[in-house]
Amino acid sequence: MSASQNPEPVLSRLQLWSDVELRSPAQHMAVDRELLEGATFPILRIYRWSAPCVTIGYFQDMEATVTANPNLEVVRRWTGGGTVLHGLDAPYSLIVPRNEPFAARRPADSYALIHSRLAFALRDALPDLVCAPHDAPKYSAACFENPVKGDLILGSRKIAGAAQRRTRQGLLHQGSVHLGSPDLPQALKFASALSATVETFLPQL
Repeated sequence: MSASQNPEPVLSRLQLWSDVELRSPAQHMAVDRELLEGATFPILRIYRWSAPCVTIGYFQDMEATVTANPNLEVVRRWTGGGTVLHGLDAPYSLIVPRNEPFAARRPADSYALIHSRLAFALRDALPDLVCAPHDAPKYSAACFENPVKGDLILGSRKIAGAAQRRTRQGLLHQGSVHLGSPDLPQALKFASALSATVETFLPQL
């Protein structure tokens, strides 16, 4: 897929939720869990943090992270991955229920496909943005210091990463875009690159 070529949709249908409510980190994780357990169609949720915070992967050490970040709320994600400092990043979640064929793809494939669509959406403003071709050496538990294959790289800097979890209900992909703003540029273009059929999602939480 070239930088200008429209990517092949990977989802048959997608509902886009621009979640403008400033929820706490724990509330955001609870929303994603509820969506994963109850969604019957794919949902892309774009949201904001109510305050700077830290999220950690499902299997990371909570006590050590709290000690290292005494002035920030620390919350455990439902997905894996490393430690992520949040504040001026743009977070998003993609929920794909098990009845959607995409939920059955191998983790590396689904990760790369989602990030290639995100890169396509961001390249209008960031033409030099690329997907990392391989894992970089791991230097720390900080997610954005350790690019993995499929992460989005601008120059030598990782600007977008994510983590996934699969359950009997489907796939949860939790991502973060670090461009110095809590707004995700081209969110609709990202959604349209994932699916040719995009609708507005009005939740009843």
